[in-house]
Amino acid sequence: MIRQEDLKEINLENIKIFLIKNGVSNERFLQLEEFLNNLKKRLSLRTETKKEDLPAYPALKLTDKEEKVQIYYLAIPEGREWKPFLNALRSISQNKNFLNENEANRIKKINKQVEIKIFITPFCLFCPTVVDKANQLSIAQNLIKTFIIDATHYPDLVQKYKVTASPTVIINEDYILAGEEAREKLLEFVEKAGKSKYDKEVLKNLLKQAQAERVIELCEKDEECLYSLVELLKAPELFTRIGVMHVLEEMAEKGQDIEKVLLHLIKIFYQVKEDRDKGDIIYLLGLIGNPEIIFEIEKAVKDESPLIKEIAEEAIERIKQRQQYH
Repeated sequence: MIRQEDLKEINLENIKIFLIKNGVSNERFLQLEEFLNNLKKRLSLRTETKKEDLPAYPALKLTDKEEKVQIYYLAIPEGREWKPFLNALRSISQNKNFLNENEANRIKKINKQVEIKIFITPFCLFCPTVVDKANQLSIAQNLIKTFIIDATHYPDLVQKYKVTASPTVIINEDYILAGEEAREKLLEFVEKAGKSKYDKEVLKNLLKQAQAERVIELCEKDEECLYSLVELLKAPELFTRIGVMHVLEEMAEKGQDIEKVLLHLIKIFYQVKEDRDKGDIIYLLGLIGNPEIIFEIEKAVKDESPLIKEIAEEAIERIKQRQQYH
């Protein structure tokens, strides 16, 4: 509900709101239009209807008078979402953000475009906090564009990004956070996206969100990314290790050049302590290794347990059979 007392601190001169559509005015457009009309009854806002290239339609665009701020609502900011929308209005109108000093300094260092998509649902407890922070990041740093998307009304986007929880945050397509993690790591992952840094934490989250195909694509393009992925074999989470093994096996089956990481896998073998982890690495070498790595496997398992030696024998046999097949 829009209350007049909430709007007292807002300087109208600094705010513009656009209603964006593509084609005919559907039911969702009319709902957004009604919300905007109710807001205009209490504020003499400058509003326009326009076209713009967006992931989906319709949308509200909240910006400043110079149109540098980029906040898009593919959602109606009512109920729990009213407060972060109101905070954004206040912040833009006063030409300042509500981040703390540390957050503001960190976000200033971003030097490339960052796009945040936040999938929300009406009764999500964490969603307003995440939306509020993302809005303030967009206000503090004009390189950041934020989309707030009601997952109940944009099913095509939900399917595209495999959204299964709210909030789910997609940053530059590859940096994915969900649930409480979205609240705790939003700024950290925006920073990573702003630096194009595909580190182990980002890759782990992609695997967690069942985005193995995207991880494969990234590793094909970037050797550093591939080595970061291999390091995740030391991760404690079972889903992470299984994901890494799946990605490397898929790359090998596709004929991708991953021989460069074989010796790195041997190096990791010496670093891990548990037989479980050692066995996983040797098993993986059996799936993707070449004859040149057989000597390294034999040397690595020389003083290991009977179980590891047995896994190594099977891995070496698998490599030899694959070589004969080819």
